[in-house]
Amino acid sequence: MAGQAVDTPPVSPLTTSRAVRLALVKAASDAGGLVLRVASTADDVGQLDDLLGGLETGLMLVGLDRRGALAGFVAVDMQLRAAMVEVQTTGRLLDQPADDRPATGADKALCDPLLVAFLSALPPAVMGTAYEGWVDDVTVGGRLADSRLAGLLLEDGDYRVLRMNVELGTGDRQGEVMLVLPVQAAPMVPEEQAPVMDWETAFSAAVQDAPAMLTARLHQFKMPLGRAQALQVGQVVPLPGCTVNSVRLIAPDGRCVAQAKLGQSAGHRAVRIELAPGPEMADLVSTGVSLPEVGFSFDTAEEGEILEGV
Repeated sequence: MAGQAVDTPPVSPLTTSRAVRLALVKAASDAGGLVLRVASTADDVGQLDDLLGGLETGLMLVGLDRRGALAGFVAVDMQLRAAMVEVQTTGRLLDQPADDRPATGADKALCDPLLVAFLSALPPAVMGTAYEGWVDDVTVGGRLADSRLAGLLLEDGDYRVLRMNVELGTGDRQGEVMLVLPVQAAPMVPEEQAPVMDWETAFSAAVQDAPAMLTARLHQFKMPLGRAQALQVGQVVPLPGCTVNSVRLIAPDGRCVAQAKLGQSAGHRAVRIELAPGPEMADLVSTGVSLPEVGFSFDTAEEGEILEGV
């Protein structure tokens, strides 16, 4: 038995509900020595007016500030704030529930240690959960007279409500605390600035990637069909007037786009683009260009003089 392996119990993952429970229990114990147990938690999201309209009477509303501005509020019911008053004034929790009465400034002052400790313990406790970042930079503010004043001071929008029911002492007394803050917005991802490009550059960039097909034509001539059908492998077909400089690159529409020279590269047939030769007289005549008539007239001259021709 001494050598028998002892299995370690699996570690349960920290959920959002468990994180806020631990934070509130620790805050109550550190702030005033109040022993409590979180019986249940509830999470809800809704519009501010709907949330304020559903609040029960008798709740003490305390503002929550973020970066110097009112961001939300925390609501503490009569039993929880009475428990904080009892443990800080008498040193113990009474067995009987407290009678309902309006909240006072003394109630708020005696509950501040619990709220401050809870808001300090909550951000690190919810790291890695759905509440991460929701309560960052939040501090306890002043007491709000009622829900109507809260509606006038807070900005409209979607708010998240964290409601926690707690058992005080041995469980005979129950209390409630609510945390109301705006829904955390998703982090803004900066959009990459599109490069500024004029129409000519954009058009050129699009056209450069377009596929293009060119046909390298060495020579073109006509041949009777019977002769073409009689061609044999190894037969030499003469190409009169054709040289290695006679290659033409033909576009799909039949236009000649460049002149090239036939050669090879890395063991493959290749062509090299070259400048087109200058026009010759024969080319101009063949294309139908008419030439002016040239004639000569001679005048009588003495020996040794040069005859002028026109």
